[in-house]
Amino acid sequence: MIPNPVAPSISAVPVVPPIESAPRLAFSYAASSDSRRRPFRRSRGRPAEWVDHHAASSRIDDGTTPPPPVDGGTVVVVDYDDRDMGVFNARLFASSDCWGRRPLLVRGGFDPYPLLGHNSRLGGEDSDLDGESSTSSSFAPWPSWEEVVDIASDVDSESRIISHVPGDRASFEVRWGPLSSREVRSWLSKAAVPIDIADGTDTRMTTRRGRRRTRRRRETLVVNDVDRYHPPLADWIRDSFGFLPNWRMDDGQISLAERGGGIGPHVDDYDVFLIQMTGTRTWQVGRTKICVREEYDRTMRDMDVRILDDWDDDVVVDDDADDGRGVDEFTVRPGDVLYLPPRVAHCGTSLSDDCMTLSVGCRAPSVSDLVSKLAERLSSSMDEYAVRRYTDSDLLGGGVDDDHDHDDHDASSITLSSSPGELTREAKERARRLVKDSLASIIDDDDWWDEFFGRYATEQKRARVDYPIPLEGLSSREGSDDSTDDERGDAQSIVLSVLDGKGVLYHAEGIVFAHSSIPSKLRPDRTCYRFYVNGEMWQSECQSGDEKNSLSGLFRAVSNHRRLDRSILLGLDRNDGQNPQNDHLTHEAMSFLEELVSSGVLYGSTA
Repeated sequence: MIPNPVAPSISAVPVVPPIESAPRLAFSYAASSDSRRRPFRRSRGRPAEWVDHHAASSRIDDGTTPPPPVDGGTVVVVDYDDRDMGVFNARLFASSDCWGRRPLLVRGGFDPYPLLGHNSRLGGEDSDLDGESSTSSSFAPWPSWEEVVDIASDVDSESRIISHVPGDRASFEVRWGPLSSREVRSWLSKAAVPIDIADGTDTRMTTRRGRRRTRRRRETLVVNDVDRYHPPLADWIRDSFGFLPNWRMDDGQISLAERGGGIGPHVDDYDVFLIQMTGTRTWQVGRTKICVREEYDRTMRDMDVRILDDWDDDVVVDDDADDGRGVDEFTVRPGDVLYLPPRVAHCGTSLSDDCMTLSVGCRAPSVSDLVSKLAERLSSSMDEYAVRRYTDSDLLGGGVDDDHDHDDHDASSITLSSSPGELTREAKERARRLVKDSLASIIDDDDWWDEFFGRYATEQKRARVDYPIPLEGLSSREGSDDSTDDERGDAQSIVLSVLDGKGVLYHAEGIVFAHSSIPSKLRPDRTCYRFYVNGEMWQSECQSGDEKNSLSGLFRAVSNHRRLDRSILLGLDRNDGQNPQNDHLTHEAMSFLEELVSSGVLYGSTA
């Protein structure tokens, strides 16, 4: 956990010191244990923020509770007067009572400089003059600008360039990646531009008389799944946002923007944390949530991106004139964290040429998502609830149905319809009852629903090709050779090495792990423990009080810990709820771990 050494005050009107007055931060970052991770673990895609001080005050002092926020409404701001960095943690966030309800801005939530590994682009007296640093940025939690550009050039990456002419919302365009060689050179050259963000103006675009010389297009590079390519980022996200369930976490997205860049005013369907890594950005945030229908009505037509058409009309100059369509505006600087709940409109614009923003989003399935998956499951099932068909044995009248004896039916009671084109009330009710009864039989079945939702929640939601990479498939990857194959070994040797204390196992980046438990369907005196990963399921049953002879503890350990060492796997970590074993795992447990390693959802590392 990140320490919270200073009691915060939360208000909607932070006093933001000028850039020059912000205290310099000492660069200090211990050598990362990720330096020995395997180089072949390359993997294969969000947005928003705020300029000045208009919002009504809502202060939280140490030891007090903030007033319950309404859905939407003025943003809550946590501001540290002494500008201490690294204050964001689960307790601070929970105390704001903002989750799912209203925006929250935490000033100095993270200390960006050690997280960037002494990134020399930031400059300053405390950075190394020769551009070197005691910690390579390759192993720092946050990737550098250059590393993000490199990821965007990978053929398997999910990236796009969103460009527009400032002031012309109809000019937004999207170019999908990967980046070409020319585009890579262009974005790398942007990183080399000297940064001067003291007043937020771009002197290269103005004449001596202050008139705009050109209206060139401004670009933003958006790269998804960055945590898959940069494992230290995946570690950091898990450590910093571990208070959220695994299945709710999405990818780590990073956007690079030149001065004036942005992706336009829009609405997201999910909770998102936006962390400013480098540079500065203004965010305009709506004061109310908008529904899907309102978003549709306000969205510009025939565009490659979802852009709200009337955003300028939302900007409120007179703060007392808030009619529910106003916005709050803020400037964020490196280390600031902005949380946005779903359906809050927002628009971010870069104030500098080195603007880099990390977006940590949360999955939120819709009814449509779940029903679509349910229909997919039913379409491939041969169970009775799925293949049952419409019947109408009393179609020809006489009140005959399946519960009556057809031999007793009087032929004189037969009636034929005189309107074959009619959808009768009886037919509609039979069809309704057929669907309701079949769905109720599975939705009300705890065992069936647990399996359905567990598989759904852990499935990959992004288009990824051949990921995760099975252990046996690594030898065919580009750049592999016989020596590396020998070092990797087979699944059994990898697991044995970890149990011998000679390495650790890691979750494959971007893969969701989960566990659950339900009463056994066949044996009420037993509990069924289940483990889900990548849409697959394992289960183990045992009687209450006999968990040590089941895989329940191992299921919890593997799903709760991204990094698995010997003590965790053997159940020596009592905080995880496991029963301590001696110095070995059962044959069943070994087979379980070997299968996860073979499939690629777990991989071995020396540290």
